[in-house]
Amino acid sequence: MTRDISSLPPEVLTHIFRFLYDGERLKASQVCKKWLQTIDCPELLCDIKIQFSGEVDEAVKLFSRMTRQFQWFSFCKIVIGDSVMEFLEKYSNQLVTLSFIDCAVGDGKLRSKLKGKKLCCDNLTTLHALNSDISSLFASLPNVTELELNMSFGLPDDVISELTKCLFKLKRLLLRNSTLVEEVCRILFAGQENPSIRAFPFSSIKLLIEENRTTLRHVDFAFLRFLPQSLLSISEIEGLKLRSMMFPGNLHSSYIHKFCKMQSSLIHLDLSFLLHDTDLTVCAVCNYLPNLQELIIKENPAIDRSISKIFQLQNLVELDVSGSMNISEFSYQEAVANLKTFKLKCLNLHFAKISDDSLFNLVKCNQNICYLDASGIRVSDETLNMICQKLTYLECLILESCPTISDSGLTGEFENYSDSITPTPLSNLKYLKVLTLGSNSLITNQGCIKAIRFRKLADLSLIACRGLILNNDFEMELKKQNPCLQNFTKLFLLPTDCSIPGVNLDFPDTHHTRTEIPSHTLTITSTTDSPGTRGPPKKGLNFLLDRIASATAPHLTDSPRSCPRDTGLMASPSTPGTSTQMDTDEDGPDKVRICKRIDNL
Repeated sequence: MTRDISSLPPEVLTHIFRFLYDGERLKASQVCKKWLQTIDCPELLCDIKIQFSGEVDEAVKLFSRMTRQFQWFSFCKIVIGDSVMEFLEKYSNQLVTLSFIDCAVGDGKLRSKLKGKKLCCDNLTTLHALNSDISSLFASLPNVTELELNMSFGLPDDVISELTKCLFKLKRLLLRNSTLVEEVCRILFAGQENPSIRAFPFSSIKLLIEENRTTLRHVDFAFLRFLPQSLLSISEIEGLKLRSMMFPGNLHSSYIHKFCKMQSSLIHLDLSFLLHDTDLTVCAVCNYLPNLQELIIKENPAIDRSISKIFQLQNLVELDVSGSMNISEFSYQEAVANLKTFKLKCLNLHFAKISDDSLFNLVKCNQNICYLDASGIRVSDETLNMICQKLTYLECLILESCPTISDSGLTGEFENYSDSITPTPLSNLKYLKVLTLGSNSLITNQGCIKAIRFRKLADLSLIACRGLILNNDFEMELKKQNPCLQNFTKLFLLPTDCSIPGVNLDFPDTHHTRTEIPSHTLTITSTTDSPGTRGPPKKGLNFLLDRIASATAPHLTDSPRSCPRDTGLMASPSTPGTSTQMDTDEDGPDKVRICKRIDNL
């Protein structure tokens, strides 16, 4: 029985579109007006980035004809002039995230002219600037909660001072540069009248923090160089209650626990950079921060015995000690024997030297785990069976290079098992979205077919499993049993350009949020720019169209040509560099041919 597409309510379509990558959503919006209107909502457009680069005057005018409510705009390698300011002013109420990369405000007359055009962006919440002095653009930023400044050339005092006047609700502050902080420069360049190096003015940084002390919760100074005393003075600001802190990489360990003592509100720390007195520092931090919830000590060559102190933290929710291979099996055994950590939701033990017994007991006591990476550990089938039985909230399970895992662990079918084992298949993990079983030579096609059956699984990796025969029948059966599967990785592949015009995906570091879908970027460039056209796989869109649109195709009455005028830009079948048609009127048949080169739009 066929069903007209118009009979599906908008909330159903919105739910369906959530399963698509962002670029695929844009292509799906070309099917008909109703799909276009459904996708034109903040929920489905918020993570799509519109990026302008090069000579953008014509591109800005072109984009001004678009109708969708995009919220994220980025400007790359442009000179900010009248056209850009007019564009920002026009969309000021629409802006939520704004970023500038290698941009400059026009010199001389243009700069003085722009002084009278300061912007008020009442809905802007996130502002990023990379090598761009944009402080003179804004009159008010009343709702900006995240500010990131990354300046390789240094930052004058008046720039931070100008931003301090605009910011009132800052929650996240990220300052990154390759220069030194003012006080460090004075010491290194004493006696020099005009040293060539420029520096972050510490007094202005401290003032910015003081002005936002009641709201500021997250600070990232990982790529700055402070004098230790300066950093400690920040910890003493009255009313400042930080939740997370990224310390400068050159900070001596003795100052870290002093900072933590003054900021007892801290619940998230990354101490991966510690190289000296690591165990002593970690123990001291655990004493001063008993409410610590997230602790990251990745690839640290020095940490060992302090793992016992970490496992005494009763409120710990996330622990990442991946690659910290100096922690001995005995230290893990001792720590688990005295375990007081029972609230873990994210546990990364990638290639940890923990025994199977210790892992079994640790995981069994933390049944709310949603993310588990136990790669490189000799995980037994019995331990995997317990994971399948107890960790029912798992969304991401990574078990690469676990040489003892076999089909029995996947299926829960044991020839000889004790009364303590309740045979439980992998498919018992109802919420699983990401499953990685690469480099496990004992698993077979039969075991995978029996066990890998999930309603929500989106990412599956079976790379370098020597016991598998990777043929089309096997792949099709897995896709049939996992209807939401979008990424099935079975071979090591070098990245290749995809020939889908109109799409350019960014793939950010996902850290522990491995299930996060990458944001999508629409790039509007000048005639001198010719970026590549990378794109996502078509699987998600094809799945949607196969399941819905194909059944209703005879009933579609709205053609893509009758869509609102911006749709011609979003998924043109023409190759990059060719002309693109765009409606001049939503309901009219007249077209205007844009002969401007539009790459990746």
